[in-house]
Amino acid sequence: MSSSAESKRLVIDASVATSSGEQGRRGEMCQSFLRVMIDETVHRLVMTREIGSEWDVHSHPFARRWRRSMNARRRVDRPSVDRDLALRKRIDKANPTEKSLAAMEKDLHLIEAAKATDNRIISLDDTARRLFSTVSGSIGELGQILWVNPANETETPIQWLKEGSPNEEPRMIRSFS
Repeated sequence: MSSSAESKRLVIDASVATSSGEQGRRGEMCQSFLRVMIDETVHRLVMTREIGSEWDVHSHPFARRWRRSMNARRRVDRPSVDRDLALRKRIDKANPTEKSLAAMEKDLHLIEAAKATDNRIISLDDTARRLFSTVSGSIGELGQILWVNPANETETPIQWLKEGSPNEEPRMIRSFS
């Protein structure tokens, strides 16, 4: 188990909770990530009201049991996160297409939760990550957020988790292409 000095607060998108029940490699990778997080680290789950609602609707039974176990171990943080209207304006000013803007707005609550905690998002949504990356040049605070896809083996998500989820440039939104 990692030392408490390495404890990080991770924003885990409902996409991971949903996919943890899928057959095949993606589901296995999501399940493994969640298992390692609870069993081999001291990391905490970030559960805002909005993220919790998504999990309530979209979670597979495995993810629901995992979340209850995290709760029982007192490893769930429930920050109250307000909508960041200034950030939303800057994203709008970066002039993405209507479709891109709509896609980013759908996941902005993850960004807001990450900014309020330890700047770490765990999500399968590489499209949203790419969109945020394209506007991160003009919105520096976006670029500093780490985004890890737990089902992408080339990102070595489990190794990263076990190593304490360190800040690594290739995992930052600004580095995603």
